[in-house]
Amino acid sequence: MKVRGGAAALIVATAFAPWPVLAQQVEVGGRAEQRDVAELDAIVVTAQKRNERLQDVPIAIETLGEAALAAGPVTDITAIQLVSPAVSGSGNSSAQPLIAVRGIVSNDFSIGADPALGIYVDDVYTGRSAGAVQELVDIDRVEIVKGPQGTLFGRNTTAGVISIYTNRPDLGGFSGSAVTSIGDFDAVRASTTVNLPLDDQTAVRASMVYDRHDGFFENAVGGRRLDKADHLAGRAALRFQSGALDVILTGEYERDRDDGLVAKSIAYRIPGDEGFAKAKPPVSINAPIRNHRDLYGGNLRLEAPLGSLDFTSISAVRGYRVRYLEDTDATPLTQVHFGSREWQDAQSQEFRLASPNQAFRWTAGASIYHERIAADSRTIYDEDGICTGLARSPTPTDCDSLLRALPSPDPSAASLFDALFAAGVVTDPYAGETGQIEANRARGEYLSFGVYGDFTLELTPTFSLTGGLRYSRDRKSVNVSSLPTANLVTLVNGGNLYLRSGQQQASKTWDQWQPRVVLAWKPLESLSAYASYTRGYKSGGFNVLQPGDPPFGPERVSQIEAGLKGSLLERRLRYDFAAFQWRYNDLQVQVFEGGLPIVRNAGRARGRGLESSLTFTADSRIDLTLAAAFLDATYTRFRLGESLDYTGNRLPLAPKASGRVGVAVHDLPALDGLSLQADYVYRSLQYFSPDNGVLRQPAHGLLSARIAYQIPRSGLEIVLSGENLTNSRYATTGQVIDAVNVAVLRLGEPRRIAVGARLQW
Repeated sequence: MKVRGGAAALIVATAFAPWPVLAQQVEVGGRAEQRDVAELDAIVVTAQKRNERLQDVPIAIETLGEAALAAGPVTDITAIQLVSPAVSGSGNSSAQPLIAVRGIVSNDFSIGADPALGIYVDDVYTGRSAGAVQELVDIDRVEIVKGPQGTLFGRNTTAGVISIYTNRPDLGGFSGSAVTSIGDFDAVRASTTVNLPLDDQTAVRASMVYDRHDGFFENAVGGRRLDKADHLAGRAALRFQSGALDVILTGEYERDRDDGLVAKSIAYRIPGDEGFAKAKPPVSINAPIRNHRDLYGGNLRLEAPLGSLDFTSISAVRGYRVRYLEDTDATPLTQVHFGSREWQDAQSQEFRLASPNQAFRWTAGASIYHERIAADSRTIYDEDGICTGLARSPTPTDCDSLLRALPSPDPSAASLFDALFAAGVVTDPYAGETGQIEANRARGEYLSFGVYGDFTLELTPTFSLTGGLRYSRDRKSVNVSSLPTANLVTLVNGGNLYLRSGQQQASKTWDQWQPRVVLAWKPLESLSAYASYTRGYKSGGFNVLQPGDPPFGPERVSQIEAGLKGSLLERRLRYDFAAFQWRYNDLQVQVFEGGLPIVRNAGRARGRGLESSLTFTADSRIDLTLAAAFLDATYTRFRLGESLDYTGNRLPLAPKASGRVGVAVHDLPALDGLSLQADYVYRSLQYFSPDNGVLRQPAHGLLSARIAYQIPRSGLEIVLSGENLTNSRYATTGQVIDAVNVAVLRLGEPRRIAVGARLQW
């Protein structure tokens, strides 16, 4: 591994600092949070299903507080990679987000598979990746919990958990805020929040956000700019509080009218593009692309005393409707375009009991999750586009020329064309068919439930033991049908090219016990350490785009971790360190067999790494944050048939080294109210496919900055901000379908500058 220059110095300095900590904190950007060091000790999280100080939680966890979210570049969860070295991936599409934590990610977005990262909103499981990404407005905090969290959160948390907590209605008084900004690419973002007490026991809170921008990338076909976004979201909550009884009813809705994924082909040469194999514009797409989504959710949360215990009930409904279309091959040809109409309706219920915070404390709970989901998918292609791919040509090749160049299996025919012509399959000359469609209809009904218990026993004034166990059970039923498509390509291929024809009705049940054990040591108020063992699992599923394929099995992960955290210099210097190793059995990975996307269990994978961060408040005006992560994540056994062996390859989206530097300056002499902030995030080489082939992103860094001025004796703040200020050209993910020579990189956002204002009352 080679890490150069300042990035190397940063990573070495932070990763091997002599004061590591167990919990990374990304609380940067808010003036009040940066100025008052004592507030850092008061950060409260609920990663263990009870309110605890962040520094007391024996889990690797990062937090983004309200002020940091308001000041930084994170407007939805896909942008967390901009501030967390342990998180990588792509936010190009709200319907297909690709977020990896410690190198673990799910790359199958069909309804037959589940995500590896559990995403929760106010403790409600979002279920599907397509329903997980939403605008972050009026948020109290975001918790990023790394590594398997099966005991406390359940299935499908093998990579970790991202928990989003919205601000609750406040009974204390009327308040609100309004934020607006404009920027490059005709970007407009405006949001408002209002909190209104109705009486001394009841309050309502409502928020709304509108966020749009034009496309970032000019299309070589037709000249239209691509990657536009148009979001409108709102949330309203009603709260009733009487003594220890607290009831909150919340409803939310989001409407997205975006372009679909924008990618660039690195297998097909666009005329005039000398750097066609690199992740930089121009792009060349010959089909309409769209990502239209309507997302809804509602939940009722009840917290009440039950004797000496705390009782919590969370009832929720969530769902979405998606219309999606992408130009998968990203060329002026039609090699493969993929589209789907997908919907989901889900209901969940959780009951939880927690004992008081005593020397022996415990939490127990039960949950049930039910969803109905459906997807109507299709692929579209032209035969000449497929022939170009089969010929592995960087320029158009028609089927007539290709067939005449291929040898015939019949010795009496001079070429494959002559053999097919004699059989009456093709005409002379042969013009390839256009607009060929393969269609798939899939329906699913899934039911999951779990029961768990977790306890902490203080063995001595400095040592504590935590143990927990969850039982999870999942049952999935699917009904899939796909019709055969008749054309030259399917005749030569022996069947459909992308979506296998056939029908399937199947059900299967998986279950798993998920334990955790933690030993924590706290010799000083300013020093903590822990060692833990945890297990997680992700349920199996069905390759619904390939009916008849056997179900793939669940993936299981075991992780050991040790961490240390603390503070020095009267809490002006805070540090954390975590060392971990995980081992996966039957890791689920999507691969292409021929042109067919299929999930296979990869056998085994191993990851080990170090994570560290350092936050230093030099004086009342300067704050410095350093963070770093090292990761060695490889397949230890991954074979596909007799010819493909990925054993020893690195996992996709798992850079060996990542780092971050953040600097904040505020309250400058004679410039009271002025604050400046800058962040630089670095990632080393990462691959986007298990073969570790052409789909890769070399080491790169992203620089963002913010200047704000708080007008004295007012609630008005003026802000100038910029993201990717060096205008780095980089890719976020990629995809390859080797059988038809499709290889694309999805491009990261270019430099963006915005100016805005915030008013609080």
